[in-house]
Amino acid sequence: MVYRRRMIVMPSETACTNEIKIHALLNRLQDTAGLAVADTEGAPVELMRRGYGWVLLKYGLEVLTRLPGMDEPLVIETRHTAGDGFHTLRVFRVFREADEAETLVVAKTSWVLIDLAAGRPVRATQRLPGVFSRVDGDDPIDEEFAEIPRFSGARLKDEPVLTEAVFPVRFHDLDANGHVNNAVYFEWAWEATPLDPLGWSVREMHAEFRVSVKLGETALVRVKTLPAEGGIRSFAYDIVEKNGDPARPLARFSSVWAPLSEPKGP
Repeated sequence: MVYRRRMIVMPSETACTNEIKIHALLNRLQDTAGLAVADTEGAPVELMRRGYGWVLLKYGLEVLTRLPGMDEPLVIETRHTAGDGFHTLRVFRVFREADEAETLVVAKTSWVLIDLAAGRPVRATQRLPGVFSRVDGDDPIDEEFAEIPRFSGARLKDEPVLTEAVFPVRFHDLDANGHVNNAVYFEWAWEATPLDPLGWSVREMHAEFRVSVKLGETALVRVKTLPAEGGIRSFAYDIVEKNGDPARPLARFSSVWAPLSEPKGP
């Protein structure tokens, strides 16, 4: 079942490019997902009271035309389905309210439901049957996600590290579960990208999440280049807990960027 929500990009959500900030966009998508199921199994806080929490495994974000701009009226569309085994899948589409045919951004996510007391995954279709009672007959969601190369793999092991960036976990990086919000990881990857964001436009960002990071810990983001053609730049990111011994893997990312003919900015 498709759920739709209207939104307007607020000035506080907008970067100096007059486009929505990446973490603001992802938070808007996640809030829409929460509202989509609130009437069947309760809002996120109610889910926590029942002893469950969602953990994000994979994320794929594609900017088909451009990022939404300040004060722009938009619609976020989302639907979900049960995946293979314990996994569930949710997709999003962002389009202009004035023109549904103009899709700006699409995203696909993979989740698992966790029993918070036991600390283990459970089948969402059994524990939250109301959430999935409306998806019968919906078009299936492709379970394939973009491959993210490992730094230790043959494709990247001989490539030099272009950038290393350190991000101490701040209190406002945390979500209701006390872990760093998934949108913050995207912000780390964005900030570590060795490009001028006023001269380049993000086209794709892909993520695989491994381990949660908490307050008092520090993330180290290392970046290597990936082959690309036609003026496009592409990067791989390895995110680890800096003070781990050995360094504890947190997430892996990849991104694709296209050059702008004219610099962005106010």
